Amino acid sequence: MSGLVDAEPESAPISPVGVPMGVLIGGSLGPTDSAGPGVARTAERRVSAQLLRFGSGTCQVVLPEWRSAIAVSVPTEQLQRSTGMSPEELRSALLSVVINPEAVHDRELGLRDWQAEVPAARGRRRGRRQVR
Repeated sequence: MSGLVDAEPESAPISPVGVPMGVLIGGSLGPTDSAGPGVARTAERRVSAQLLRFGSGTCQVVLPEWRSAIAVSVPTEQLQRSTGMSPEELRSALLSVVINPEAVHDRELGLRDWQAEVPAARGRRRGRRQVR
């Protein structure tokens, strides 16, 4: 027993405490909220959002400037409340949202400040007919 107590600390196995676990491939170990005050955080950015599926409870959107192959779930009520649009208007609207572009998971995006622009009706301006 005394051999275990007298063992040198350098020969002890390294404890996994403090080792960052679960970092996604391509993710960075940038500053976190625990870094303390005064530490610069990644600037948020407004990006376009493409509505893939409109549902009564949840909408699926893609943020091509973040990850073009990942659909993010957003509560339909949140989109309607933020944009002030009806379901019919939202289905054809061009959406944008402010995100954390350094997010490695959709839970880290911090989606906020949704905005929508209704696209101009297509085919309205085709030219005038000349009357002879």
